[in-house]
Amino acid sequence: MRRHISKEVKDLALCMSLLHGLSNKHVARYTGISIRALTRLRRTYRQTGQTVRIPAMYGRFNLEGCIERQPDMSLVELKETIL
Repeated sequence: MRRHISKEVKDLALCMSLLHGLSNKHVARYTGISIRALTRLRRTYRQTGQTVRIPAMYGRFNLEGCIERQPDMSLVELKETIL
C-alpha cells in the first residue's frame, strides 16, 4: 500500500543512513519507511541532490492554447513561455 512520505521524514531517513551510518533495516524501523522506499530515496538523492523530485511544470502545458492566444509568437517567445 502506498502512502505519502513527507520531505522532513525523507530528510531524516537520509541523514540517519548517510551521515550516521545506520543500516536500512534500522532506518526503516525508526522512520516507518520501507527498505524499498529507502533505496529509491538514496537513488533520487544521488541523481538529483534532492530528497524529493520536483516536477518541471505543474499541470499540463497546452501548446495549442498558447498559440491560439498569441498566434504571432516567435519561437524564442514560445520557448520562454514553455520553460
